[in-house]
Amino acid sequence: MPPKAVAPQEMLDTLGKYQGDRVFDGWEELWQKGGDCLPWDRGVPNPALEDTLLQKRAILGGPTTTDAQGHMRRKKALVPGCGRGVDVLLLASFGYDAYGLEYSAAAVAHCKQEEAKNGDKYPVRDAEIGRGQIVFVQGDFFKNDWLEALQLPLNCFDLIYDYTVGQNIIPGPCVW
Repeated sequence: MPPKAVAPQEMLDTLGKYQGDRVFDGWEELWQKGGDCLPWDRGVPNPALEDTLLQKRAILGGPTTTDAQGHMRRKKALVPGCGRGVDVLLLASFGYDAYGLEYSAAAVAHCKQEEAKNGDKYPVRDAEIGRGQIVFVQGDFFKNDWLEALQLPLNCFDLIYDYTVGQNIIPGPCVW
């Protein structure tokens, strides 16, 4: 069943109630209304990401790398503003340790529901590499507290796949 979408005007009205730093509260309200409330959420991974992983693997270099001691390790992929988490599930199916970051705690809950309900729709793509770890975390992309909570160092991600956070940056002085 396709996602039920609210009218775009309702979404704009909800977000319009919150100004400045409180704009993130608008996203929380939308996610609390239900994960199906965002009209651009198609419930499937971005086709461009899937095409890149399938057909242009050399661009990303694959999901594993070798550390300085010669040991193979999985690459870490971050999807900031991951929405329902479907791109995270896709990256993990290709062997990346995939982290989905959302500002909204309600969105993170929807990510976990999506994984439980539809995780099997993302089969392991390479049996030799296997599935990567899947982690969903609530936090602000422009702060480091979520990294600290996960006990991850700065600059630990090998791949950051973002096509949502950048367009939602609030104009004004940079906080980072």
